[in-house]
Amino acid sequence: MTTERQEPVETSSAPGRASARQAHGVTDQPARRSAGATRRLRTGRGSVSPEQIEALIHALGDATHPLHVVAVDELVAIGPAAVPALCAALGPGQPWLTVYRAAEAAGRIGDGRAAGPLLQALNHPNSNVRWSAVHALTRIGDVRALLELRRVAQNDQGRTSWGEPVASAAQSALDELRRRSVWGQSLELIKTAVVAALMIFALILAYGVVSSFRSELADFGRVIPGQTQLPQLTLPTVAPAQAPTASAAQLAPTVAPTAARPTSEPVLAPTSGLAGTGTITGTVRQDANVRPFPGTDNQPIGRVSLGDEIVFLARTPNAQWYLVRLGARRSTASAINSPDGSGWVNQALVSPPEGELPVQQPGATPVPTASP
Repeated sequence: MTTERQEPVETSSAPGRASARQAHGVTDQPARRSAGATRRLRTGRGSVSPEQIEALIHALGDATHPLHVVAVDELVAIGPAAVPALCAALGPGQPWLTVYRAAEAAGRIGDGRAAGPLLQALNHPNSNVRWSAVHALTRIGDVRALLELRRVAQNDQGRTSWGEPVASAAQSALDELRRRSVWGQSLELIKTAVVAALMIFALILAYGVVSSFRSELADFGRVIPGQTQLPQLTLPTVAPAQAPTASAAQLAPTVAPTAARPTSEPVLAPTSGLAGTGTITGTVRQDANVRPFPGTDNQPIGRVSLGDEIVFLARTPNAQWYLVRLGARRSTASAINSPDGSGWVNQALVSPPEGELPVQQPGATPVPTASP
C-alpha cells in the first residue's frame, strides 16, 4: 500500500504558523452560526433536512468550505440520522480527506451501521484514511473487525502524514477489542450465574410457602383434644380515674433565665496564601501513542485517549513534538509508563498550548515543573 505524506487539514498547525482556517480565508462567523445550529439540534428546537446533511458531507473534504472546520462536530451532533450519509461518504471514489473525516465522525457517533463501510475503508490506498478507520472501528467495538484489524496489524507498512504507523494503531485496537470482549463475556457469565441462583432461591422459598399453606389448610377446622387451644375471652376492667395533683415543681415560682452577655472575640484576618504556579494544559484530539523520544523510530511507552487532559512540559526546537504528562481528567485506558510519568506526543494529535514552553533537545533531561 502506498503512503501519502499529505497532512489532514483538521490537524493543528505548529506554533507560529497560520491555522488551516486562516490559510483558506475562512472566518469565524460561519462557524459561530453553525455552532448555534448545533445547539438548537441538541436541544430539540431545530430539524435537519437531507440537504443540510449533504452540505456537511461536502464540507468534510472541501478545505475552502465555510463549514469545513465544524463539519465533523455538526454531524456528530445530528447523530444516527447522519449515519447513512456518512456510510455513503466512506465508499470508494470519494476524496481521501472526505473519507478520513467521515470515518472520524462515524466513530464518534458509534452506530454499528457504519461498521461495514469502515471495514472497506481499511483497504483505502491512503494511510491516513486507514488509520482513521482503525480508530473508528475501535470506538464502535464491532467484533467483526477483529480479522481485518489483525490483517492490518500484520501486513500494513504505511504511516500517517504525521508519522504514526497504521499497523501499531491496528494492534492497539485489537488489544482494546479483545479486552472488551473478555470483560463482556465474563460479565454475561456472572449475570447468568446470579440469575440462576436467584431462581433457585425463589423456587425453594415458594416450595416452603406452598407446603406451609397446604398444612394450614389441612388443619383448618379440626379440633384435636389436648392439642387445640380454644380462644379465651377476657373483658377489660376500667380503673377509677384519679384527679390530677400539682407537683412541687409545678407550684414553685419560675425564674426567667437571664440572657447571657455575648463576649466579643477577635476576628482574625485571613492570611494570604502563596499564589499557585501556572500550568499549561491541553486536550488530546486523537487517540495516540506516547513515545520516550521525539519521532516514531522507537517503541511507545504509553497511550493517551481522545479528550484526556494533558500538562505540557516542553517542546522540540521545531515544535513538532511536545513533552507531556497526563492531567486529572483522563481515560482509564490512558497511561504513560515512564519513571516521571512523561513522554512525547506529536503536535498534530493534541490541542496547541496556550503559552510559551521551554525548548528541550531530544535526549535532554526533562524540565521540572510544579505539580498541577
